[in-house]
Amino acid sequence: MSRHVLVVSILLSLAAALPAATVASDAPSMLPLAGGNRWVLRDPALGGTRSISITRGPSGLVLHGVPGAADLRVRAAGRAVEAWDSASRRWEPFLRLGAAQGTTYAVDLAGTSFWRSLVVKVDSRRTVMFDARGKALRNCVRLTFAARKPIADAGLEELVFAPGIGFARTTEQTIAGPRVHLLAAYKLS
Repeated sequence: MSRHVLVVSILLSLAAALPAATVASDAPSMLPLAGGNRWVLRDPALGGTRSISITRGPSGLVLHGVPGAADLRVRAAGRAVEAWDSASRRWEPFLRLGAAQGTTYAVDLAGTSFWRSLVVKVDSRRTVMFDARGKALRNCVRLTFAARKPIADAGLEELVFAPGIGFARTTEQTIAGPRVHLLAAYKLS
C-alpha cells in the first residue's frame, strides 16, 4: 500500500469515528443570514401575522421582529448566531442552532426585555411540523426557553427553524394562553 493511500485510509477511519455533527460542515443552514431575508408567520387561530426580517446596516446585519427583542445586530458564528449586546459591548450567544439535542445555554442580552437572563434548550433536532399551508417541514430545530427570573403570564416558549428556510414557528405565552405563529411565506436573498 502506498504512503498516500495509507494516510487517506487513516483519515477516513478517523472521520468515521467522529460524531456526525463534527464532520457535517455542509449541513443546511437553519437560519440563513443575509440582508433582505424575510419570514411572514401567521396565527392560525386569530389570523394575524408577524414579520421577521434581516437588513444590512452600516455595522452589519440587523434582525427585526424576533419575539421579545428589539432590533438585534447579529452575525454567524459557525452553525450558531450571535447577537451584539451593546450594554456589555460584546457578542453573546443567541441561537445555537447547530448544538446537539439536549444542549442548554444562557442568553443575557441586557438591552432586551425577554432575552435577559434566559436559559435556552435545544429541545429537538428532528421536529416535524406543518407550516400555515399544511406543508410538512422535517428535521427542524426546536429551541425552548425558560426565564431565570420568572415573567408572569408572558414569554417566549419556543422557536422552530426549518433547514434552509429559517423561522418556521414561534410560540409565546400570553395572558390569554399560548399564541402560535406558523410560517406562511418567506423570501431569501
